[in-house]
Amino acid sequence: MGWWFLPPKHACWAHLPGAGPDSKQRRIPARPSLGPLSQDTRPSVFQTHGGAFTLRVKSFQEINGPMLPFTITPPGTRNDRNPEDEAIAGAVGCHEQQPSGNIDSSEEEGEAEDKNCEMTGKKSQRLADGLMRFSIDLLKEVQLESNRTNVILSPLSIALALSHLALGAANQTEKHLLEAMHVESVPCLHHMLGTLRRRLTESTLSLASRLYLQKGFEVKDEFLEDSEKYYGAKPVTLSGISEDDLAAINKWVKEATNGQIPTFLQQLPENTVVLLLNAIHFHGFWRNKFDASFTGPDVFHLDNEFVVPVEMMKAQKYSLSWFTLESQDIQVAKFPFKSNMSFVVIVPNQYTWDTSHVLENFPYRQLCRLFPKEVPTAVKIPKIKLDYQLELNKVLGQMGLRELFTSPNLQKITDEPLFVSSIQHQSTLELKEDGVEASAATSIAISRSVSAFSLDRPFVFIIFEDETGIPLFIGSVQNPNPNAAPQIKAPRDSHEATDVNEYPMPK
Repeated sequence: MGWWFLPPKHACWAHLPGAGPDSKQRRIPARPSLGPLSQDTRPSVFQTHGGAFTLRVKSFQEINGPMLPFTITPPGTRNDRNPEDEAIAGAVGCHEQQPSGNIDSSEEEGEAEDKNCEMTGKKSQRLADGLMRFSIDLLKEVQLESNRTNVILSPLSIALALSHLALGAANQTEKHLLEAMHVESVPCLHHMLGTLRRRLTESTLSLASRLYLQKGFEVKDEFLEDSEKYYGAKPVTLSGISEDDLAAINKWVKEATNGQIPTFLQQLPENTVVLLLNAIHFHGFWRNKFDASFTGPDVFHLDNEFVVPVEMMKAQKYSLSWFTLESQDIQVAKFPFKSNMSFVVIVPNQYTWDTSHVLENFPYRQLCRLFPKEVPTAVKIPKIKLDYQLELNKVLGQMGLRELFTSPNLQKITDEPLFVSSIQHQSTLELKEDGVEASAATSIAISRSVSAFSLDRPFVFIIFEDETGIPLFIGSVQNPNPNAAPQIKAPRDSHEATDVNEYPMPK
């Protein structure tokens, strides 16, 4: 994500409170070398990539105008559990939390504050809970705003960029940013996010941040130091030559996303003074992989009348944890990766559903307790490749952040008046087999009593970090093959007619 700031041409803003004449500011030295990032060359199984924000600052004159009771049923069992017995405090993290040790602090903060900012289980659960609520709000608003068939977002990338902005915000602007992300009650937020960022980068997730600055633009020392300390965003000076700066920025985004977002920006706005970028790349390998030789043509149900052709990955005795949430008439399954991540899908029992209603009442806090033991399951998942880009101004405005685009208080960044003019986000997702060579396999016939889970109709997905329950990506798929012409559904296309007797057991 990235934020653009432009200096005012005819500033008529009042003096920002709290930014006194003694505030320490400094000019930024020449740009350091933009060396390439290390890249993962292993065969891809599942890839997702966060995008970037764009914040631009102009003069003031240039602005024109202004959970519910539920029951669950694991496959092949009766549901006799009391939902209240499943309730737990916190979010979806499925492993007991351990303190991660002290976080580096400045001399002024001292050891006492450092100790108070340890990443304890309760604190990380509170953070995960807030970010999950933010993710659901974000997806709902994006679905209302966008006319695109499929959506893929990285709420973590967006939250990191918004939190980075909050680092430079004050008073009501800071308050509204934290409230929109539902993290206003999270203590030591920037410490926590810094610890989370370092922890996640030790896995198959790559997180990268960068802070671009106009040559000579005065930014307060504390903001620069804290940006690097908590968000790993080292300052880089723009050359002032727009073509060179645009190429350098797009090169960094391309490298940070392992080449999946080659051209994030088409042009660099004039008079850019500050650009905050955040990029995420996830390279996951299924714990239970699919045999590519059994991937083949199938159909995906758009609704009760139409289907589209898709390439469907199939397996017969796939070890899968899943259940039916009867109160909402949906199924929920968890596909684990080899790393400490999981791909959770929510699919309706019917071919049409109200996504917003389901998300509003989805028991994400109880997910860890709701998932039963894995059982051998006949599985079908479509191969998917998504690319999604959207300006988030209106979406975030609907979430209580209109102030960012008119008159925010960003006095902790600079004494000059700043406001956000554009926020851009781009994410890509690719879901496929792990790339192993096809090999001969013998089919194992199984009875109809064996459970079957088929992702052959519109669904919502969330990628979680298992230990904390932090949502990394969220999205919805209405049509995995939007370029194909819809076909009228044939009788054998019904869910009941699906043949589950020819899928191999995963290796």
